[in-house]
Amino acid sequence: MPIVEKVSWDFGGAEDIAYRFPKLSLKYGSQVVVKENQWAVFFRDGKAYDVFGPGRHTITSKNIPLLTGILKALKIIGDIFECEVVFVSNSQFRANFGGQAYSAPSGPIKYQAELGYFGYLLYKVEDPKLFVVEFFGNRGASTSGDIERYIRGFINERVIDDFAHYDIFTLVKNVDETTDKVALKIRDEAARIGLKVIDTVFEGIKIPEEARRFASGMGQQAMAMQYMKETAAALPEGGGGAAAAGVGAGVGIAMGTTLGQAMQPQARGAPQQLVVCQSCGAQNPVGTKFCGSCGKSLAPVPKVKCPKCGAEVPSTMKFCGKCGSPLKPEEIKCPKCKTKNPATSKFCSSCGAKLH
Repeated sequence: MPIVEKVSWDFGGAEDIAYRFPKLSLKYGSQVVVKENQWAVFFRDGKAYDVFGPGRHTITSKNIPLLTGILKALKIIGDIFECEVVFVSNSQFRANFGGQAYSAPSGPIKYQAELGYFGYLLYKVEDPKLFVVEFFGNRGASTSGDIERYIRGFINERVIDDFAHYDIFTLVKNVDETTDKVALKIRDEAARIGLKVIDTVFEGIKIPEEARRFASGMGQQAMAMQYMKETAAALPEGGGGAAAAGVGAGVGIAMGTTLGQAMQPQARGAPQQLVVCQSCGAQNPVGTKFCGSCGKSLAPVPKVKCPKCGAEVPSTMKFCGKCGSPLKPEEIKCPKCKTKNPATSKFCSSCGAKLH
């Protein structure tokens, strides 16, 4: 391998953050030329050693003491040695980011909202030696493109992880404050890989309208009620035992493990049993006779039989949870006396005239 007399990174563009010169044969007396906005880091066997700042440097054992020490330890003697030189820019760079994240489980039903986000990061290398070890040693980067892709992934991973710690109520009410906290987390994590974050800008946070409704009190109650109804409709006839009874009574504590846990807030380490009002969706302690929010009775809802399949379902439901048939048949008028009769009647209950 020919001996390199001079090493310099003259072809770096404005978007290039680093360049690696692999497997160089250098000697004491070779020159390393470093531009005003660069560092040159001596690199060997996955480790970074000496760092040169801007200027023209003639290599001696004195100005690369760390590398010289490891060469002696490896019993490599003489004026010629092999290593790599990684040039690193200290200019400011921009990294765009964006993606999808989820909020923390929120409310009694543990609702998670899918959030969209996008923005950009302004950053620069602050510790060139740490930077080279992290990117070129630990992650095997070879080009600026490798570094840029990793940094974008690094930012997205931090945003996704951090958003998962905030419930949808916090995100809706304090989105600016939340993104500021996420930005601080990115800054602190970036310092660990040799980067200095100058600014983190969230240009947009997309919160679904459903999530905004859920973050309001009535919206949360409505979604909880809808969840209970859908769960009740999915229960088999005669199955579910206490769960089915709980649905009919409006009790949100016996609808299977998932809903049972969702509708039981923790108080003093023990689950609190609740009754959900069928009129307004408010939660009330078990034993309460009337809703503390709307005043309606919390008595169990009576059941009716489906006219088609015979399944017993709460009278408040409009359709059978088993066969999907209407639970309240349409009425028909008697053609003779105009009395209203159930659609299933064959003769008028008032005059006896045939209805069909």
